[in-house]
Amino acid sequence: MSLRIVTSGSLVAADRSERSFSFRVRARRQSRCVSLKLLAGIACVCTAPAVALADERVVSADVAAAAPFDAAQLAAAIRIRVPAGRAPIRVRVFMVAGGVRVESRGSARDVPLGSFTGAAAARLVALAASDLFVDDLAPTLLEDPALRAAETAVDARPRGRVTMSALGAAAAWSHALGGLAIDVAQVSGSRVVAIEAGAGTLVGSPLRLTAGVVRIGGGLRAGIAELRATATVVPLYVSDGAGDATVLWGIGASARLRIPLVAGVRAVLATGVDLFATRSTYIVEQMPVLETPRAAAWLAAGIEVAP
Repeated sequence: MSLRIVTSGSLVAADRSERSFSFRVRARRQSRCVSLKLLAGIACVCTAPAVALADERVVSADVAAAAPFDAAQLAAAIRIRVPAGRAPIRVRVFMVAGGVRVESRGSARDVPLGSFTGAAAARLVALAASDLFVDDLAPTLLEDPALRAAETAVDARPRGRVTMSALGAAAAWSHALGGLAIDVAQVSGSRVVAIEAGAGTLVGSPLRLTAGVVRIGGGLRAGIAELRATATVVPLYVSDGAGDATVLWGIGASARLRIPLVAGVRAVLATGVDLFATRSTYIVEQMPVLETPRAAAWLAAGIEVAP
């Protein structure tokens, strides 16, 4: 609403103009120029997140459920160690004894984790296997159909590795049966299939007896620990008098600790017991000098290598 007052000729000079009074507020006009620097800054702030997201390296991680970290943690750890804006990276992680196996671009590496878990374990894996993700060392599997098909064929085969151990052992017979043995184990995940073969002799016995020891069986590995169940065969050869040769048959169980020393080498401590279904008694001059045991505990120690 507005109020207008018209001047009166008798009261106001004729050359005075009329004045209008209004309660309306006039809009303020732009009195200064717009800053181009300000517009550019606003544009950078608004577009920077989108540019960063578009330039972020794509990392696809397939991590075994039993691994101590998840796919997101591994992808984040890899992404900060590789150049941005290049070809995608595909990584697969499987559990192995004492750690994980990382596969990428046709190559693989076993990474021991010790007590690391979560994001710390993921960073350790990304650091130890960082050369598998470098572009100039291997073509990208996602871009090469031939390599992708080859990788699929490799993944279809059972994974495993072989470990070999040299052991010194002693078994509790009527006298200590001391000897040496070689152990060869095929490991696939946590499962173990193994054969151990060795020979020994009775220490301090009046009877000269030589024994072979063969244990064949399998078990489970978890970290540094291993449990086995075996079939046990012990050929015996006696060289005193007319001599004798026989075979003891039985079963056994054992536990082992595999302590890491350096890469690919572990110290092995083992203990077990053998139960025999057959026994033999040896008599010299009508006096029994040896009776083979029904149950025999044993201890062993040595070195394991993973070729």
